[in-house]
Amino acid sequence: VMAGVVKVEADWKPPVFEKTEAQSTMLEARVKGIFFMKHLGQKDIDTLVAAFELKPYKVDDILMTQGAEGDCFFVLESGKTDVIVDIEGTPTTVAEKDGEGENNFVGELALLYNAPRSATIKATTEVTSWSLDRTTFKTIMQESATAANDKHRAFLDKVPILNSLSDMEKMQLADALKVKVYKAGDLIIKEGDDGDDFFIVEEGEVVCTKNKGGVEVEVSPQLGAGNFFGELALLNDDKRQASVKATTPEVECLTIDRKTFKRMLGPLEEILKGQEYSP
Repeated sequence: VMAGVVKVEADWKPPVFEKTEAQSTMLEARVKGIFFMKHLGQKDIDTLVAAFELKPYKVDDILMTQGAEGDCFFVLESGKTDVIVDIEGTPTTVAEKDGEGENNFVGELALLYNAPRSATIKATTEVTSWSLDRTTFKTIMQESATAANDKHRAFLDKVPILNSLSDMEKMQLADALKVKVYKAGDLIIKEGDDGDDFFIVEEGEVVCTKNKGGVEVEVSPQLGAGNFFGELALLNDDKRQASVKATTPEVECLTIDRKTFKRMLGPLEEILKGQEYSP
């Protein structure tokens, strides 16, 4: 959840900084791997990648200072930094950021939550970083989140099983949805596994199969946009009753976790249980 809304002029355009193809490819991969950016579409990813500005630092340089206002977000291409927090007046190193590791970005908290910097970031080696300004970060993030929510809300109107939900309930459901993307052949759920999510197919097609005598047998037609699966394991607190596999080049599913499913879709239990193909 992102606090605050950034208002920009009608003619505002995000900045563009020159990069090599290799640098752009690296930044795109980094952005796609950052958990709070996973909802971004390719167009928004391209905009962010273009707006990153190269920022090199030397040993002992300060990238940001605890308590200061957050004005940018960093992706570390290479090098290491200490994360330093003032604890009762004593600067204490509490973590490390590493351009070669998973913790290769920093500075998002102040921007996401409109809060002062929560730590000081100090280079312990030479650092090659890429900086994204606050306005571009927040504008793209909030526009993307709003567009995704609007798209999901409109899509829910096309799912017959949800017709009995009120507009408010559908809005709340759209807020709770998470997107998961699969490629042809990917096993989305596996027969016999614990069930933690409910799935609605938004794009692409899937098929349900059951293991019969060691052979995977299809037990459903192709399920496409608006079809759903995974509800019985949640309704009955049981194991998955079938496997579900992606059959088209790309399958996009909207998912709801167990807790949200029980709270929001529990009233539909009898209708859901009446479905023929329900892994």
